[in-house]
Amino acid sequence: MTKNNINLKKWLQEKLPNLGNLNKIEKFDVGQSNPTYLLHCENRKIVLRSKPKGNLLRGAHRIDREYKVMNALKETKIPVPNMITYCEENKIIGSEFFLMDFINGIKERKPILENYSKDEKNKIYKKKSEVLINLARLDLKKCKLEDYGKKSDYLFRQIDLWIKQYRASETKKIEAMEFLIENLGSNIPKIYEKFNPVLTHGDFRIDNMIFSKNLDIASLLDWELSTLAPPFIDLSYWCLMLRFETYWPIPGLGQIRNNNITEGIPKEKELLQRYADALGYDIGKSWNFLLAFNCFRFAGILQGVFKRSKDGNNAGKDANKVGLLTEPVSKMGEHFLKLYI
Repeated sequence: MTKNNINLKKWLQEKLPNLGNLNKIEKFDVGQSNPTYLLHCENRKIVLRSKPKGNLLRGAHRIDREYKVMNALKETKIPVPNMITYCEENKIIGSEFFLMDFINGIKERKPILENYSKDEKNKIYKKKSEVLINLARLDLKKCKLEDYGKKSDYLFRQIDLWIKQYRASETKKIEAMEFLIENLGSNIPKIYEKFNPVLTHGDFRIDNMIFSKNLDIASLLDWELSTLAPPFIDLSYWCLMLRFETYWPIPGLGQIRNNNITEGIPKEKELLQRYADALGYDIGKSWNFLLAFNCFRFAGILQGVFKRSKDGNNAGKDANKVGLLTEPVSKMGEHFLKLYI
């Protein structure tokens, strides 16, 4: 973005003179999708988030949706940064972008939370559960998000979408992905179409959160994949992330899940029960299907990351390592789907 610094400085001076001069631009190394920068302005720090440059998969990197949903949530219980403005002009920095307040807080990548006490771990996980429950309880009409996504056939449409996205970025044949492609769509549990749609974040992981000093969730970020969907989608995705191995580039709790180091972290069954009780829902035996579905969707995302790394168009420095998770994640999905069917 350095070539466009002059354009950006001029644009900021015209549109947001209260910020003062732009003194420094710093790229965040985290994240694999949309390039994000910290702008050190004379009077305060703000964050710029943009579309990546180059050839993009159709429908991907919808930062306009990120801006819309976070702006709509500013008066709710969902913690989001204040949105400043959206720029549709490509000529400023070479792509669309939006600006939001910088939230200064604690960032964690590993859900194992090694440096926290039992009580602190429990508090963090409880707060995360509360955010998901509050998302499911949102008044979509009041937030003006009732048309943010289609209200039916979410699982069918997502499976169809991610088959196309995966094929568009496929670099080799993966047998587990072929199994999921062949069998997911024909085994969708009917129960999910009976539920009213809720706002779904789409990438509910600990590294998309900023915590305050007292371990409240100060901000939930990265809403690129957000939409309307049946409840339990975000929860099953979160629980899937916890099943990942601790040594993976996207780490989970892995094989040490029952070790003393995870004391204070609720078991998957507890997280599921807390969510189901709060909403008054019962999904029966379909949990493994949701885990399989989220494996498939996430494997599709990972394959896109891998392809972009090969094309030299990735946002994160460890994109190639992350992309190599496509096969093991799809194998996890094959395992869960076979448990269900």
